[in-house]
Amino acid sequence: MYLSQKTQLRLANLITTIAEGEKKTEIYRQVLAEQSLFEPYTAFKRLDQQKAGELTISDLGYFLNENKINASVAQADYLFRKLDQNRDGRITYPDFVMFILPKEDSRLRHIVSQREHYSIKTNIFLPAEVEWGLSKVLHQEIQNYNSISAAQEILTGSADFTSLDAFRCIDQVQLGYITIETLQDFLRQNGVRLSFDDLLAFFRVVDQDADGKINYSELLEAITFTPDYFQKERQLTDQLRRSRERIIQLEREKEEFNNLQRSRERVEELKKSREYLEELKKSREKVEQLEELRDSRERLEDLKQSRERLEQLKNSRVRLEQLKSSGEKVQDLKNSSEQLEDLKRSREILYELKSSRERLNQLEDLKKSRERLEQIEELKKSRERQIQIEELRKSRERLEDLRKSREKLMQLEQERNNYDKMEELKKSRERIEELQKQRKRMEEQRTYQEKLEQQKKERAEVDLRRSQEKLSELKKSRERVDQLEALRKSREQERNIEEMRQSRERIEQLRESQLRVQQLENQRRSLERSRQLEKIERDLEYEKKRSQERIQRLELEAELERKERERALEEEINFVQSRIYDTPKRRY
Repeated sequence: MYLSQKTQLRLANLITTIAEGEKKTEIYRQVLAEQSLFEPYTAFKRLDQQKAGELTISDLGYFLNENKINASVAQADYLFRKLDQNRDGRITYPDFVMFILPKEDSRLRHIVSQREHYSIKTNIFLPAEVEWGLSKVLHQEIQNYNSISAAQEILTGSADFTSLDAFRCIDQVQLGYITIETLQDFLRQNGVRLSFDDLLAFFRVVDQDADGKINYSELLEAITFTPDYFQKERQLTDQLRRSRERIIQLEREKEEFNNLQRSRERVEELKKSREYLEELKKSREKVEQLEELRDSRERLEDLKQSRERLEQLKNSRVRLEQLKSSGEKVQDLKNSSEQLEDLKRSREILYELKSSRERLNQLEDLKKSRERLEQIEELKKSRERQIQIEELRKSRERLEDLRKSREKLMQLEQERNNYDKMEELKKSRERIEELQKQRKRMEEQRTYQEKLEQQKKERAEVDLRRSQEKLSELKKSRERVDQLEALRKSREQERNIEEMRQSRERIEQLRESQLRVQQLENQRRSLERSRQLEKIERDLEYEKKRSQERIQRLELEAELERKERERALEEEINFVQSRIYDTPKRRY
């Protein structure tokens, strides 16, 4: 393991402290949002005393002082960084809304965002319950800072602690980031069980970019309150890596586009070749048709000749009938015999013509069947052509989509280049500002580290003295325990006195409210017959409800303060006892 068991327990204690503080703040956020007079923009205007549209540390300090809350410089700085949600060094209205609205109750957040804002004058307080709720939210954040800083001091005081080892201890799967599952496993290994809501509360505080993952820089800032100065460089490297991947992807798309252009050219060439083949087929069909027409012409000529012969035969028959009727000479009979032979021949020719007609009919049928087959083939070819045309249309659509995507990519590249230039200018300005801020922070950290080193040296000297004089230290520790018990008793007495004083103030407020109620009752009695009776009764009911709510709120506040004080006293006693009983066991 990277850290010892004791250091891991301290780290788990810090995580639980952050989660519990966020849960308490969420309770106060919900209490504030439940107030009907609370509206975020009006509250923002109440804090914005300079009317600059953004909040400063002085605005926060002025509001806290007005509500009798004393905050140190470190606490005010922590509160400013807590309200600055987008880390731009300014607290704008969206930052304030993201901080002040409830995170767990979406219904209540929607109700608050739908309320209409109302105007207030400068240096005028909000309604009492709204002013109290807003101050309690900010005061709870300051208390969270105190508890987290105490847990951080205990954790960073361990000899084997480093932030990188702490990150590796939680990220045991070596993912490079922390998820809810890995954090829950780490807490279970150290005997700490947090609910899922507590884990979500911890992630709300630590996960700055809200991606569900905690990286090293976010954990470092949560553990030590020191930002990761190399985070911007890491982000730049990630952006460069993503841009390189995008360029590679664009090159691949360009290659695909070139391949599609080549395929388109090949398709066009094939289309031209197919058109040429179709033209050849059409010309061949025309030649065949011409040949068929020529054959048909020859057959028509033969038919004409046969018709002429038939006419001659008819004429010869007429002559024979004339010869029979007149009884001419033998020569005429001989001629008639010759004519009969011609008739026989003509009959044979007729039979041949009939057979030729039958053959012509058969040829016509064959021609029709051939035409049908050709039509079927043409239909098949037309279907194939339609399929090819559809494929060509799809390829054209793809090419057009690619062309449009290419144009869009070119536009995106131009916009990206312009945006990169603008971002470089902004980043250069931001870097200059950040460097100036970092210098100030480094100076503060140096002074703080020098103070810590001095304190560590003083502690080491004290520990050496204690190790040399164990018996005297034990006596002194017992005396200190007695003194601490006396101090605890005196603090309890002082706190009880303060509670009594606060309870008296509350009783006075309640008396004032009761007097006001009595006055309203007197007015109601005097104006029983007037038109204002209904308004006075409403005011009475409202004041009664308000006084009851104040009593309940004061009781809750007293219980919370009592529990927090008891817990703080117990933590101080445990811390002192652990320091007393653990110091002789240290080795140098």
